[in-house]
Amino acid sequence: MDTPDHLYIIANTFNPCVVFLARSESTIVLPLVSNMDGPTRTIFIGLTEELQHFIQLQLGDRCPLPPLQVQWEYHRDMRVSGWAAPYRNRMADWVTRYSETYPPQRFFM
Repeated sequence: MDTPDHLYIIANTFNPCVVFLARSESTIVLPLVSNMDGPTRTIFIGLTEELQHFIQLQLGDRCPLPPLQVQWEYHRDMRVSGWAAPYRNRMADWVTRYSETYPPQRFFM
């Protein structure tokens, strides 16, 4: 699985908010198109960089979230344009805490 491209396959097929966490890059991927009113759930995927394995994580409802993958804003359908709104405060919290590691200009918020 190559991220973030394959994360879009998961998001577009199952309609979740996919949160990818790794040391090198962390990001959120939302579906580009959908007939639903919002994400069905949030899936957290972590990358163990030493072994190159992907694992599912269970994180709290209020944990900081990394910013959206920038491609989402440019390629999304208008029907999903508001899907990022519920995550904005948590993304801002991430940038506040981790701005040195993840410069905010690389992401859409």
